[in-house]
Amino acid sequence: MSDIEFTRGHLWPWLFLLPVVWALLWLVLDRTRAAMARYGVEPSVRMATPLWRSFRVSILLSLGFVCWLDPRWGEETVSIERRGLDMIFCLDTSRSMLASDMAPTRLARAISDIHSVLPRLQGGDRVGLVVFAGAARLWVPLTHDLNSFGGLLEEVDTDVVKTGGTDLSRALRKALELADPDDSATTVVLLMTDGEDLAGSGQQAASELKDNGLTVHTIGYGSALGSKITVTVRGQEEFLRDRQGNEVVSRMDPDSLRKVAAVTGGEFVRAEAMVLPLVELHQKRLVPMQKRAYDAGEESGKQARYQWVLLPLVILLLLEIVFAHGRQR
Repeated sequence: MSDIEFTRGHLWPWLFLLPVVWALLWLVLDRTRAAMARYGVEPSVRMATPLWRSFRVSILLSLGFVCWLDPRWGEETVSIERRGLDMIFCLDTSRSMLASDMAPTRLARAISDIHSVLPRLQGGDRVGLVVFAGAARLWVPLTHDLNSFGGLLEEVDTDVVKTGGTDLSRALRKALELADPDDSATTVVLLMTDGEDLAGSGQQAASELKDNGLTVHTIGYGSALGSKITVTVRGQEEFLRDRQGNEVVSRMDPDSLRKVAAVTGGEFVRAEAMVLPLVELHQKRLVPMQKRAYDAGEESGKQARYQWVLLPLVILLLLEIVFAHGRQR
């Protein structure tokens, strides 16, 4: 019996209030009897004493509370089926994502947005992460382990991809490699970047994903006015300069991102226009998508035993109803 567990076991200290409940019931019933005697009213049937009646009601309440705590004992094997989507995040880690037109930086805001959507995912959803700049790199393979994914996401910075630039096509093709070709209808690619498609081949790569049944949604970071890029040089912060010595101003390119999303029937979202763009996109476009089954099998757990408490509770309740007015009715 030491293996008994309670689903709501953290609430069991409330049982210590049982003597208080019993005392209050006794007080109410005793005052009722005293009031009847004061006015000379004699009951027409034999009544149980307030002490005994309050005790019976307290026992019923305590059994009901224990039943609600949901006692469990013994191993039980049940069939399970998890359903969900594959979500591949393509995160731009180029130095243009260090622009501070989105506080504190575009990259930090994008990472925060991914964290915001993770608690909303279902048990069957898998997530993967591709980081890219001038090249693309698989950072996290598709996984159900959201905690590990979140930890690895925190390690992302602009040094994880050494090749400079912003090549959307490489990111999209890396996502295509990661996606399961047999489950393309339940796979979605989320491209998170400032949209500066310097290589100019993002739409062509998007067409390849469309041919394989994948949908690409794009989330743009940055403003149309643009912002200078702060970098650390020899321990000091300064603005990034081009080869001619001019300070670089990075602007989001919404047209490129809108076109990439349109190729696959996806949606373009401006991160600056809403507080939680990924949450909004997830609720609007991903939740309604058809889910597929993962890991159909069996799972072991404690078997519910509330019936052990419910049966005596019902019997005592019936007896209380039948003998509510004593032995004579």
